[in-house]
Amino acid sequence: MQINTLSEFLTQAGTEFRLYDLGRRLQPLNHDDFAAIEANQRPYPWPLQRHAWLAVCYWQQQHKAQPYVWFLKLPLDERGLFNNGAIKHFLAALVEQLGQDVTAELTDEQQQRLAQTPFTFQPTQDKLAAFHARLGLDLTLPPSVFFQGVRDYIQAPEQHDWQQLGLQGLADVTARLQQDNALSQPLADRLLELPQPVQDALLTQCEHQPLPSVVIERLLGAITTELERQQPNQERIAQLLRATAGSPTSGERQQKIATLLALAPSQPLMLSLAARLWQDLTDETLLLNYLEQLAEHHGELFNGLFAELVSLPALRPLILGNLHNTALSARLKNALGSLFSGTS
Repeated sequence: MQINTLSEFLTQAGTEFRLYDLGRRLQPLNHDDFAAIEANQRPYPWPLQRHAWLAVCYWQQQHKAQPYVWFLKLPLDERGLFNNGAIKHFLAALVEQLGQDVTAELTDEQQQRLAQTPFTFQPTQDKLAAFHARLGLDLTLPPSVFFQGVRDYIQAPEQHDWQQLGLQGLADVTARLQQDNALSQPLADRLLELPQPVQDALLTQCEHQPLPSVVIERLLGAITTELERQQPNQERIAQLLRATAGSPTSGERQQKIATLLALAPSQPLMLSLAARLWQDLTDETLLLNYLEQLAEHHGELFNGLFAELVSLPALRPLILGNLHNTALSARLKNALGSLFSGTS
């Protein structure tokens, strides 16, 4: 039987598998959606730089505690559909190295050859930690050995040395906040009082996980506090907002974004919205406001960020449907005109 898709390959090999997107932020991708994407029935939902950045985790049922993982960077065409030629190329390389047994032990030389294909990538350390934390949770596996140390630290920071904390433990704690009420409240109470390196690591991990409402409220409240300062720290505001990105869109967050866009938005904010919080821009009013502010204050970023946003299937029809909107400002019309005429 000819095998043309990753799903077919993994199924024929007798494995179970899970898929996660690691492009803009960590997101699970369910089997039905992936099958439709592989069949070119729908575009990839979260493209980044015209690629799908996938973590493919698979295991034999009797060895669930020892899953295998591939990190794949798969090219997409101009419509956001999988490049089938690239998929077949990668599958051919897999078969060459693994045969039909995807759980076979690879020699160092085989691993290096597979890693040298143009379809693999190495995630950043923060995304890798977030991924392993979510995977362990989804497969009901125990957290890492660093988890308890971070949990103890959150409960009583003054009794522990933060420099002994492990990144994977911070990721494990963050991934479990939504289901651990005994941990989410103390973290919400103390998060923004912790040493800056711990805060930064936890806030970065929060970007990739759904958070309980008590933590989200604390983060959005901290943005308000920062805005009230004589000289608000724009990097800090973007960091706090970004930390809520792994949680579903809410009216409170969209209102906060609208407020920030009305205050001559900073470059860090504009980059964060495109990279992590694009789902909030599915609100057409926010989207148009974003594009107006981008053209008004950050023209040098306009072409690149517009290209990334219009590649997202959730935003593409909204953007294209407003290209000839007569209510657009002259500056935005000029930015769009320059973009499509190839001038700057």
